[in-house]
Amino acid sequence: MLTGRVLLTVALLSALFGPIGADWNDTHVFNASWPPHAKFHSVVGLFVTSGFSLIGLWLLWRESTEFLAHLLVATAVPLLAWGTFFLAVLVPGTGVEDHPDTLPRVIGLPLNLFVALIFSALAIAGYLLCRRAYSRQAGR
Repeated sequence: MLTGRVLLTVALLSALFGPIGADWNDTHVFNASWPPHAKFHSVVGLFVTSGFSLIGLWLLWRESTEFLAHLLVATAVPLLAWGTFFLAVLVPGTGVEDHPDTLPRVIGLPLNLFVALIFSALAIAGYLLCRRAYSRQAGR
């Protein structure tokens, strides 16, 4: 179960620090060309994701008789933080880059989508490993 928890912890920490590192700068929160209300929503989104990530970490590592429920919530946090990147690109008028083809590509994806894919996959792998280990322990 430890390996699964570690993978989920990495995914949760990425959701805690990744968006702040990427967006708490002149390209997003302090972008002079953004209207104040857009900046407001950007900051709200960062704090919501950070707060939920902290809750996810707490749920993942605390002792509980409701481990599977806590595991599911802890897994949902990075999936919502990173997986929604793929939903956002479906909304007309949105873009993963300020200017087309400015981000490096990894396996054909812009870097930010690749990172979102990796951390989403880590969360799912962590969940599956924890779930399997928990089921084995409960079956004894």
